[in-house]
Amino acid sequence: MNNPFNPNQHMNSYKQQHPRNYQQPNMGQNSIEQQVLSAINPVINHGMREAQHLGYPHALREAVAISYLMGQGQDFQLAWQMVESWWRPQTPTQPGTFY
Repeated sequence: MNNPFNPNQHMNSYKQQHPRNYQQPNMGQNSIEQQVLSAINPVINHGMREAQHLGYPHALREAVAISYLMGQGQDFQLAWQMVESWWRPQTPTQPGTFY
C-alpha cells in the first residue's frame, strides 16, 4: 500500500520520472542546501500532520505561509502561531477568518 507521507517513496518516484534532473544530495556537507532543509524540517513535519486531518491544499497553504514568514525573519514557532491564528474562529469583534 502506498503511504502518501513516505518521503522515500516520493523521491524514488521522482528519480524514476526525471532521471536526468535528479542529483543525489550530498548529506555530508554543511552547505546552503543542508541549512535550508534543516530550517524547513519543522514546517514539513507540520504540513504532513495537517494533511492527514485537513487535506493537502490546506496543509500546503499553511506550510508555504509559515515558510514565507520564516523567510521574513520569524522563527518557526512564531510563524506557526501566526498562521494558525488565521484559521481559528474569530470573536464577533474581529474580522472574518480565512478558509
